[in-house]
Amino acid sequence: MVNNELNDKLQKLISDYSQKLPAKLQKLHADWGQLQAKWSEVGFEDFHREVHSLTGAAGTYGFPLLSHASRQLEMYLRILKEQGLSLTSEQKKEITILLNNLHPDVVAQEKEFFPHQNKVKQNKLIYCVEPDAAVFENLKLELKDPGYELIQLTNMDALEKAEKEKKSLVMIVDMDNADVSMLRKLSEVRKQNAAPLLCIASKDELLTRLQAVRAGSTGFFKKPVDIFHLTKMLNQFFESDKNDPYRILIVDDSETLSAYHALILQEAGMKTEILNKPLLLMPKLIEFQPDILLMDIYMPECTGLELAAVLRQQANYTSLPIIFLSSEEDRFKQLSALNLGGDDFLTKPILPQHLVAAVRSRAKRAGILSAVMMRDSLTELLNHTTILQNVGIELSHAKAHNRPLSLVILDIDFFKTINDTHGHPMGDYVLRKLSELLLSQLRASDLVGRYGGDEFAIVLPNTDKAMSIKLCERIREQFACLHFSAAEGEISVSFSMGIATSSPTDTAESLIAAADKALYLAKKEGRNRVKHING
Repeated sequence: MVNNELNDKLQKLISDYSQKLPAKLQKLHADWGQLQAKWSEVGFEDFHREVHSLTGAAGTYGFPLLSHASRQLEMYLRILKEQGLSLTSEQKKEITILLNNLHPDVVAQEKEFFPHQNKVKQNKLIYCVEPDAAVFENLKLELKDPGYELIQLTNMDALEKAEKEKKSLVMIVDMDNADVSMLRKLSEVRKQNAAPLLCIASKDELLTRLQAVRAGSTGFFKKPVDIFHLTKMLNQFFESDKNDPYRILIVDDSETLSAYHALILQEAGMKTEILNKPLLLMPKLIEFQPDILLMDIYMPECTGLELAAVLRQQANYTSLPIIFLSSEEDRFKQLSALNLGGDDFLTKPILPQHLVAAVRSRAKRAGILSAVMMRDSLTELLNHTTILQNVGIELSHAKAHNRPLSLVILDIDFFKTINDTHGHPMGDYVLRKLSELLLSQLRASDLVGRYGGDEFAIVLPNTDKAMSIKLCERIREQFACLHFSAAEGEISVSFSMGIATSSPTDTAESLIAAADKALYLAKKEGRNRVKHING
């Protein structure tokens, strides 16, 4: 069933388009009449663009025959345009004949709109089939801070019963002593819940891994389990709940068509913005920060190809995925569009489900690539370059909306001593645990990155002085309570934090300098403390 609210909006768009269609067609005939009376290359260009727009819009809104007739005219106009010669009387006559085929007396065909999948917010429940109480308690303790709820089950029958009562998001199963009966039962359980399956085992042997793969496992971990990598994999399963939806910027001079495509993508769970004036693209990119650019080729003032070429000359937008959406069917021109910076080419009219699938697939791939390029390999936080770029972006947003922004720079106290005394693996472990704590305590809108060796930077949008100090003190106290097991016994680690809150005159550089100065003061005054100064 199509979501009622979406259906109402789509039906209104179709109704509005249908009502305006006669006037659009009358205007086309009138424009052609004026061109015949007084020839103008600019007028011919505008006429061609209007026909091109009609081709895509008519098919999208349920007028396939009209779209086909418009495409025939559009193709003929394109040939004449490429010849660059004055039109002969025969050519003008042919245009008139093709134009006369454009009329609104066509019955709109019923469209199948991509249905909205209402996602139920998933909990962080994990069923763990682990007979060994010590192994389970260690997993439960380590995964507590990231916010995961582990329930211990001792066998497959218990797992089957638990899944019937309440489905888990992830299943963790110990594969030690797995036999045919256990694997068969696990297969039955996964028929009622195809949630990701993670397998753990004492030995990393091929046969054990084969059994895990045949059971449908997503991941395999040898005991003792590497908690950092386990948490990283779990976070990937839950990221759809905590991450923002894909952000799609639609650049199209057709208001009705862009509104239609925006509704389809919104219903699929994406966030959209529409830009009908292509020359305003740059400020919109800075403001909206899209994951995908969905753009028409033929637009007034500049073409989509020209815009793509401009973007690809700028370092910030070399990797921004661009999908061209146009009624252009010439395969050579489509390939040329891709060579000029496009990542994909979709031909109007396009079925809603095809549009959603193409955009989602491209956004997902771009997200994976972006994560690799933007993340620090050890902590999985934003890397130095990316976090600094985001300081400038968030500061611009704060000024535009007259909201406070706080920047925190954190430095682990005596980190060199930890490495020298307990070894670099212990230092890496401390960095990872701090990263996990920061991610668990910060909001989805906050940004955290590895600023340098043992330094971290945290960007807190819409956060004033009092709020930032309260948050940082809570995190500092929580981290100071953690204990790390070393050969010499348990150790505790602390850190110092410097905070700067932005002012209307701040730049990214001055805000960073202020936070650095605050950190210096915190360390000078004795470490293991939070210090704030204005930016």
